[in-house]
Amino acid sequence: MAAPLSERVWRTSTPATIERDLAALWRDVGTKGPVARAIMSNLVIVRAARVERRAGVSIDAVAGQHPSRVLIIDHEQATEGPCEITGARVGVVTYGPPEARYGVEQVAVRSACTDESLPALNRRLVRGERPISVWWAEDLSTVPLLASIVEMGRQLVYDSRHWTNVSKGVQALEPWQQLDLADVNWRRLGPIRRAVIEAAKIDRTEWRPSDVRIAHRADHESLAWLLVGWLASRLGWNGVRPRVEALPDGDTVLSLTIGAGADPIQIRSDGRQVTVQHAGRPPSIIGVPHEGEADAVAAELHTLSHDVRLHDALSALHRYFSAA
Repeated sequence: MAAPLSERVWRTSTPATIERDLAALWRDVGTKGPVARAIMSNLVIVRAARVERRAGVSIDAVAGQHPSRVLIIDHEQATEGPCEITGARVGVVTYGPPEARYGVEQVAVRSACTDESLPALNRRLVRGERPISVWWAEDLSTVPLLASIVEMGRQLVYDSRHWTNVSKGVQALEPWQQLDLADVNWRRLGPIRRAVIEAAKIDRTEWRPSDVRIAHRADHESLAWLLVGWLASRLGWNGVRPRVEALPDGDTVLSLTIGAGADPIQIRSDGRQVTVQHAGRPPSIIGVPHEGEADAVAAELHTLSHDVRLHDALSALHRYFSAA
């Protein structure tokens, strides 16, 4: 967990004076006591200017755990003309007790640009010696990724839980397999994947798609499909996919039934624990760590690695949806 936020200071700025205004803010913050400027990377956060803001993850909470030069772009697509930057603001957010404060600087702008104009904006505002992570804070199944921004980063962070169309989300990610893709929702699947591995130790038979049934609560459809992609990539399923269906609202988030006989393996998650049941054996329970969205995003930013299992699962899903 990050140290508690102690102060947030913002100032109106202009594109030409951003660095100068940030320097002035740091001087003001420094008059209140020692403060260290903390920066591990550049974090570019993209939001759609005309999309209604959902109750999302606190940027301050993420930056407190993974200190970065934060660039927030509220972007509106333009068809032609020069890149227009408006509403520029700069901020310094400090954390920790008075004797051990550290600060993170943030730059927020509104842009009305063609995609081709955005790299010039980014290069002016990021720290060139630090890696760049792009956090796509929108539903990328409905708000298209901006290639000119995404290709500047090494890592693309997103949360498929908020996708309204899983197929379109998977298709949107296909051109970016060379990046370090980081899906916050993939972390939520971790305890269920561990439960499946434990079940495989019990049942040594071959698991065919026709013997697997997956059910999900309405707000966890993408989690179910991530499970499908992982199973398909690990078990070598080609073309045939298991049955996926919706559950009524209730405690069960995701369930997995394996086996066509009278005693199938049943795996059930309610978001707090995962239970594995098989005839003749006592239930096995795997706890689900409590992790907020800000904690999860910060953890992915800190890891900065190529998750082969996630990429394989997405590739399997892409083949499924393309065939469909």
